[in-house]
Amino acid sequence: MEQGAKSVVVISHAREMDFTCDYVSLPREYGTLAYDEREDVKAIKSVVRENLENLDAEIHFTEKLRERKVIIKPNLVTVFHDLGMGKRDYPESTDPRVIDAVIEFLQQFTSRITIVESSGRGMPTQASFHVAGLDRLAKHRKVSLVALEEQPVDRYLLPRARVMREIVIPRIFSEVVKGEAFYISIPKMKTNLYTGVTLGFKNAMGVLAYNLRQRNHNHAINQKLVDMLHLFKADLVIIDGIVGGEGNCPAPVEPVQSRVIISGNQSVETDRVAARMMGFDPETIPLMRIAAADGFSDPSVQIIGEQRIAPYRPADPSLLGRWMKENFPNVRVLIGHSKAGAPALDLSNGCDEHQLSALENVCRGGCLATTRYAFDMLFYEGKRRDFKLTLILGAGVNNNGSVLYYDGFGKPYSLADIAALEGKKVAIGTCTRPVKEIVDRYVDGCMPFPNSPHMVIHQMSGTMCSVISPRNRYLFSALFATLRACERRKALLRSGQRIDIPLHHEDMVYKTRELTEDEMNLPYIYEPFAPLTPAEIKTLCASENRNILATFLP
Repeated sequence: MEQGAKSVVVISHAREMDFTCDYVSLPREYGTLAYDEREDVKAIKSVVRENLENLDAEIHFTEKLRERKVIIKPNLVTVFHDLGMGKRDYPESTDPRVIDAVIEFLQQFTSRITIVESSGRGMPTQASFHVAGLDRLAKHRKVSLVALEEQPVDRYLLPRARVMREIVIPRIFSEVVKGEAFYISIPKMKTNLYTGVTLGFKNAMGVLAYNLRQRNHNHAINQKLVDMLHLFKADLVIIDGIVGGEGNCPAPVEPVQSRVIISGNQSVETDRVAARMMGFDPETIPLMRIAAADGFSDPSVQIIGEQRIAPYRPADPSLLGRWMKENFPNVRVLIGHSKAGAPALDLSNGCDEHQLSALENVCRGGCLATTRYAFDMLFYEGKRRDFKLTLILGAGVNNNGSVLYYDGFGKPYSLADIAALEGKKVAIGTCTRPVKEIVDRYVDGCMPFPNSPHMVIHQMSGTMCSVISPRNRYLFSALFATLRACERRKALLRSGQRIDIPLHHEDMVYKTRELTEDEMNLPYIYEPFAPLTPAEIKTLCASENRNILATFLP
């Protein structure tokens, strides 16, 4: 948003009808008259057009994008369509009907449109494009598709950032930083394990290079996401609330027919409106609270349209609560934290329910949510839930020099107690290194690769992941896309172009070079990488090969 421009959010409601047909993947008749004549398609095109015309009447954004390059980023973290789960579709990703309607509107003003995304490790973006039907959309609408993980990257320093002082983004987003391209974020309206909700400015997480995405993806995740706003912001946010998602994204979520499109030129305020319409107080969401504290909100925002509330079920990251006890009754979870604002505990009497909740949520944005994702996946895959297992998370609570962990009933366990427990034991995350020698499996990382706890629990429970089974209609195309992405990334490395930063598994604020007094007053600094050496290229290519295995093995 330009300096001094007014902030506007526009809310438009679609007509009452069922939108849960082909809301994850475009149907076969897409691009034909039969598709255009469908009532759901006509309703979506109508509400998108109404919404954007009303926004344009206030801020005249079409004048700013006329004949400019437009970069559109949807949210395709995982496109849950025919992936072998219990249901055919889950509303995890931006509705392709909405993307198509937005592009149809924009093409009145520019022909230079590029759809970009990086779905993350384990789901190559080219596969996501195919599953959602965006490859067919791109061909029909004559727009470009770019998988961001297959692009060279640029590095910037963020002097004003509190956590992410170094940021690495695909080079195409440097065009956004420089104001050469108009950036539109089109997220799905949904709840999220890591941050409570995932809307406009969290959608930018998919812009980060793979390894940087892992860094500070822990108790610091909310500040990390806010720090990104120092570098770039969406010129326009268009939130797809036609069919929203409630539950534990990035695991499958359940549909909520909100039937709404929310757009705005101020990403934080647009998200705040969406959160309120989902039934949440934005002041209770740390992501939005931090954004306001860091100066990225606008209390004078103009809101046009009716803020009807369609309550969403909040995400539940707990491993100690009722859901886990009911669905995985033989899984014992032991959690203990002693840093990042861990609560003081009355160790003499164990923990009560409120203390346990505070204790495990110390690092919601890291191993807690990543491990809960694993169990939600097993649940939606329809796998057996009677297996026995002990899970350990965190570094433990310091008790006069000894270390204690707590189970879901508040009972404390010493390291000796854990070692004496019968059955299989798994430790998740870098913080659990001290118990590495007394467990059967240890998953490193702060945070671990998102799929690692999922796959190790499949192994320990003797079950097979449905997504990498013949039940997944797109299994072989996804495997091919994974290998192809790996080869493209290695080709960039061999040409001397960087695609990421080194991967480290530490909970820390990573230092940059010393900055001058003048540099400290800048929002960002372009910081070129040193040229790759032949030895680095060899090492990095080998690392890409190992990351292929990490996609499927813990």
